[in-house]
Amino acid sequence: MIPRFLEYYQRELQFIREMGSEFAQQYPKIAASLDLGGTECADPYVERLLESFAFLTARIQLKMDAEFPRFTQHLLEIVYPHYLAPLPSMAVVQIQPDLKGGVTENGFILPRQTRLLSHSNVKGRSKCEFRTAHELTLWPIQIKEASYLPLGEALRYAGSGINGVKAGIRLKLQTVQDFTFQQLNIENLPMYLHGSGSLPFQLYELLLGHCVAVVLQGKNKSSQAYRKVLNKTSIQALGFDAEQALLPGKSASFQGYRLLQEYFALPQRYLFVDIAQLQPALQDCNATEIEIVILLDHNISKFEGLIGVSHFMLNCTPAINLFPKRTDRIHLKQQSTEHHIVVDRTKPNDFEVFSLKDVEGYAVGTTTEQVFRPFYSSQQDMGVGDCAYYTIRRQQTLEPTTSRVGKLKTDYIGSEAFISLVDASEAPYSTELKQLGLEALCTNRDLPKMMMLGEGKTDFNWVVNAPIEAVRCLAGPTDPEPSHAEGEHAWRLINHLSLNYLSLVNNDSKQGATVLRDLLRLYGNYAEPSIGQQIEGLISVNSKVVTVRIPVSGPMCFGRGLEITLNFDESAFVGAGCFLLGAVMEQFFRKYASINSFTQLVIKTRERGEIMRWPVRTGTRATL
Repeated sequence: MIPRFLEYYQRELQFIREMGSEFAQQYPKIAASLDLGGTECADPYVERLLESFAFLTARIQLKMDAEFPRFTQHLLEIVYPHYLAPLPSMAVVQIQPDLKGGVTENGFILPRQTRLLSHSNVKGRSKCEFRTAHELTLWPIQIKEASYLPLGEALRYAGSGINGVKAGIRLKLQTVQDFTFQQLNIENLPMYLHGSGSLPFQLYELLLGHCVAVVLQGKNKSSQAYRKVLNKTSIQALGFDAEQALLPGKSASFQGYRLLQEYFALPQRYLFVDIAQLQPALQDCNATEIEIVILLDHNISKFEGLIGVSHFMLNCTPAINLFPKRTDRIHLKQQSTEHHIVVDRTKPNDFEVFSLKDVEGYAVGTTTEQVFRPFYSSQQDMGVGDCAYYTIRRQQTLEPTTSRVGKLKTDYIGSEAFISLVDASEAPYSTELKQLGLEALCTNRDLPKMMMLGEGKTDFNWVVNAPIEAVRCLAGPTDPEPSHAEGEHAWRLINHLSLNYLSLVNNDSKQGATVLRDLLRLYGNYAEPSIGQQIEGLISVNSKVVTVRIPVSGPMCFGRGLEITLNFDESAFVGAGCFLLGAVMEQFFRKYASINSFTQLVIKTRERGEIMRWPVRTGTRATL
């Protein structure tokens, strides 16, 4: 039973009684036969009649309300399809390789979307299936030492050719099985910044905002000194490209929203840095140990003696509880226009539909399959002459409490998906098909909330044949979140159809901040107070038109674009810092930039003034 139904019933019953009393006062002779002299009716038969009428009208009101989300869902299905789906559980995992002969000098590549299965902690429930977001190469190396260098030690590594050095971070890497770095074809070295509190977020700001240069040095086997210097661009951020996304992207929706959605779901998924340009620098390194020193132009003295190996993790990747699965076939009934999608009838509470990938219809006596396409999709996705489409409707799971006892131990219920087959006019699709086969992207509903971590040799089991010793969960798993595309929230989302980055960076700094905060609230976790504090920590947005040289290949080229300044209150970012959100917004505005234009983001705080000025970004489209 829907909780709102009781509210509607009581409201309708109260309305009938109050209006009946007014009616009795105005027309006493007519009302006398119905005994409607006051708000209470003495005749039990009339009272039952009024209650029955209130019950019926409450149901009608509920049905009318149900049509509103159907309208908004269809509209959002065109422009923001990702917003209709539930938000799956996310995590950051470390894949610990077998360094005792399992990994060779050629490394071992673990592709993106590698399957990871949790232990089955609840009897009768399925294992959680996570998929990795980054491609990983396992190398026979490990970080033996890590430390923070004060000014004196940092200058010793900098030498005379590097200026502006105030501190440094030293990492000592060692190969196993007596390999030399010269033998390893390492082009880049991704690392996850691990730790509690604000420390990994401050490290992220130091590495990406204050790097001056990267020094590689050591001693070859012949005791000859080895030293190479890389410029600061060798330190790069990870996780912003589509090839490293957790949530699947669609061409119909703006990809910048995905960055916000992933940030507010799991900020740690962006705490990855990559040391690039290593392959040419290590060609002459005939050593089994090497020091990588990242020189900084900013010093945080409290980090002395605080930074250690545990803050820099190799072989890490974000992962998400989202995977493709063939659902149970749907047996079509001619009298039904809507069909319930059940992923697995033996365990219906273990799976939730995120989206549909393929829909095929099957008829008796033919091997030809009827392919159905999304009705609310771009025209280029529709084949010529196609007239078979489908629409999806979601509603909150309705299941009696008694049937869930012992099966569901969390407060997350989830949603159910229903499919309708339609023609090009959105009328019911007339066909002799008997069954539907569906390929869907699914989650494990509430099961990630029941996972037990750190109790065995590994938190996840792996399906691939790979030299892996264990898989540990370093952050998360987060709680799944239901879709919020309903009611007033859906209208606020639809209102963003009128937005572009020019309206977000309005000349009125206060108004621009209000619009941007409204946008961020659509993707924030409503149950997490710290997220709301961060959003309110955005004080103002300023912009100005600038003309600069655009970094494109070919002849020198100048262009006009926007310099955007975000002002934050750092007291609203306790335990995280505003730099990471600024890095996400920098990529967000970059994707918003129009052709032959650019953006340059500057972030400032009340406490420290300007803390970062990113390079000019020409957007993700080619420049004419």
